[in-house]
Amino acid sequence: MDTDAFWRSLGGGAAAVAALTLVRLFIEYRVHLNERRHEQEERRRRQQADAEARLERVLQDRLADADRRLEHFALDLQAERLRCGTLEHEHALLQQAHALLKEQHANLQAELASHQERSRVQAGN
Repeated sequence: MDTDAFWRSLGGGAAAVAALTLVRLFIEYRVHLNERRHEQEERRRRQQADAEARLERVLQDRLADADRRLEHFALDLQAERLRCGTLEHEHALLQQAHALLKEQHANLQAELASHQERSRVQAGN
């Protein structure tokens, strides 16, 4: 048997196997890169969805808090309006009482003056 032919055929076969191995490794590398890119995109989408969900929860919490404060202020406003109405009513009553007291005071002063005048007239008689 010719050893040169053997080694040549063996070398040519090894070169073909090496070339096929390199092609297979390149394809596996590309597939791995595509899978990794897909996983990264999926992870990024999940993270963005999680961030959006967290933001939505925060905004809903803030909105609920603002609604609670608004309702509290509405109740305070209603109570203040009621208190204001009560004070206006009391003020009107006090003004009426003041007017009556002024009238009574004027009547009493007139009676006193009349009484003093009668006393002077009687004392002079």
